[in-house]
Amino acid sequence: MTRKNHYLVAALSSCAVYLCMVPAMAQDIPTGAPPSPLFGAQPFTQKLMLYEEFGTRGVPTTPPVNSTAFGAPSGCKSGPGPAKVDKMIKQALWPLPMREARTDMPNPWAAMIGQCIGQTLQTSAIEGRPAGELYAHQRYDEFAPKMYFSSVQTGARVNTGARDGWQRHKYATGEFGPGGLYYNTTGRPGFEGTTKGMEVRFHPNFPVQLANSVWTFDGTMPPKLLMARYGVPVLFRHYNGLPIDVSANRGFGMHTITTHEHNGHNPAESDGFAAAYFYPGQFYDYRWPMVLAGTDSINTDATDPWAGAPDGAGGITKVRGDWHETMSTHW
Repeated sequence: MTRKNHYLVAALSSCAVYLCMVPAMAQDIPTGAPPSPLFGAQPFTQKLMLYEEFGTRGVPTTPPVNSTAFGAPSGCKSGPGPAKVDKMIKQALWPLPMREARTDMPNPWAAMIGQCIGQTLQTSAIEGRPAGELYAHQRYDEFAPKMYFSSVQTGARVNTGARDGWQRHKYATGEFGPGGLYYNTTGRPGFEGTTKGMEVRFHPNFPVQLANSVWTFDGTMPPKLLMARYGVPVLFRHYNGLPIDVSANRGFGMHTITTHEHNGHNPAESDGFAAAYFYPGQFYDYRWPMVLAGTDSINTDATDPWAGAPDGAGGITKVRGDWHETMSTHW
């Protein structure tokens, strides 16, 4: 019997290359409301969006020189804008992560927040993780993050192709290369080897979604994909780029967010449980150790050949823990 070692994949699941839209039957809608309009879109007429990789980078060991804080929006009901969002996505990680939450720096949006709510904030730190030992990263030295990725939760906008260069295939190999099934990301001219110009809608006939109607990672489509490996701890710096005015949501959600990575064997402070919120202008550093369950009690010497992940050089990096707990897809 053989067993393959897989990359871990954190993503939304898809099941087909082309999107099939089937009109809802009115009698199947519990509210009795009419089915959602399809705007004339027909089944199998639009290529299903594939995932866009976040792209991981090594955690810096010294503070980057040219990185800056998250720029505030121009108004209370708006997000920070595409240029500021892309800057935070592209720039090197700054400030550097710490075991305890960073409370030594203010929320860069503090002044704007004060204007919007009509009073000066007494305190608002740059990181939304609560201060002190209770939310400190557990066993941080043992599982110090080696790789990181970042994203801004913000309103719907046009994709600028900011992550094109971070795709493993670089739109150059296999089905992702020229002439391949996935080389054109939408099935329409102008999207060969790029996501630049992609709008937040599932079909060309559908209306483009408004910034305060849909919030996504980066504010863009396609949905995002993280590629990670067991044995390589990951830091996710998640910025809250939602409008300061809590009413600027068209009635569907709050601007306080928390992020859960489902299927991971993660410590409580990084598990994104309910009410572990952070606010506009702040970031939250989630540190995922990328370990198997049983790491302290099963296969503690990391000798089991079935417990591991690819090392990038054709071999396997063995890890501690129970290989039965290996999850190849996370959410």
